[in-house]
Amino acid sequence: MNTAAGQLRLRGRIDLDDYPVDAAWSPDGRTLLAAGGAGTLRLIRIDTELSVQAIGEHKEGALAVAWQKAGNAFATSGQDGAVRLWDARTLESRTIHTDREWSEQLAFSDNGKLLAVATGRALRVFDASGALRATLSAHPGVIAALAWRPKSLELAAAGNGGMRLHRLEPQPVAREFALRGACLTARWNPDGRILASGMQDGSVHLWYVASGSESQMQGYGSKVFATEWSANGRHLATTAGATVIVWDFSGKGPEGSRPLELKSHSERIVALAYRPSGHWLVSAALDRRLLLWRVGASDTPQDAHLLADECTLLRYSRAGDRLAVGDARGGLSIFDC
Repeated sequence: MNTAAGQLRLRGRIDLDDYPVDAAWSPDGRTLLAAGGAGTLRLIRIDTELSVQAIGEHKEGALAVAWQKAGNAFATSGQDGAVRLWDARTLESRTIHTDREWSEQLAFSDNGKLLAVATGRALRVFDASGALRATLSAHPGVIAALAWRPKSLELAAAGNGGMRLHRLEPQPVAREFALRGACLTARWNPDGRILASGMQDGSVHLWYVASGSESQMQGYGSKVFATEWSANGRHLATTAGATVIVWDFSGKGPEGSRPLELKSHSERIVALAYRPSGHWLVSAALDRRLLLWRVGASDTPQDAHLLADECTLLRYSRAGDRLAVGDARGGLSIFDC
């Protein structure tokens, strides 16, 4: 189903012969860094044709990757306990951290000068050269998500035991939000005023950081594992089942209002991603369908594609003109948007 209003055009699919666990786009959107469950790290270059280059591996399996938003470095971690920092031009790497526990969360700050690494309950920050900048206070539980506040040096860490906001300058200080329970996600709205988290208990929690006020959206049937903001901050897309639940933050905000419900998947949704510009949202579910929505304009999908298997990841390029989709059969599909 393709319409002139919105379309995902398949450029090609690469068979990695490996389960794609994470991926990150280069700043110019011409290269995709892909990590496989077996450990191989690959660069997929987008030109007239798609080309693949294996650049290294993490023995026993790769876990996470991150690319500077405007720079020539990317980071990778794996089940070997290592975190490696790479030069994207020379493809040389060095290990900047090792641990008995896995480092499953990596995040570069907006300015690209700092890299946050979560290892179990521990949180460390490295500078762009790979030197340790700070060891932050231990989290109450295993850290499940990291998110740098836009245009700042404040870092949100979500996990079992709640949410913490770490301020790195002038000295590291942690602010703990009064919340019991497991936070699964950490997502800032575009201007950094609101921090949203999907919860294990089937709710979405919101923190209005400047005022310290909070609100909670309840009634989900199971844990909320996805919380994604639109580029203008008006909509927050969430899911805990086969329906996309979208909260509208215009006017007086979402409290006391009914959310938008986008229903077309027949099975549980496994991934959501908003385009970095505009109102376009993509969803993927266990029904193997990839759907494109224009949130706020229609409650029916604008485009649909059938994937080779269950989706493992959705990643928009920085400009929003390309979308990478991983599938459990071991492939990566690249769509032009």
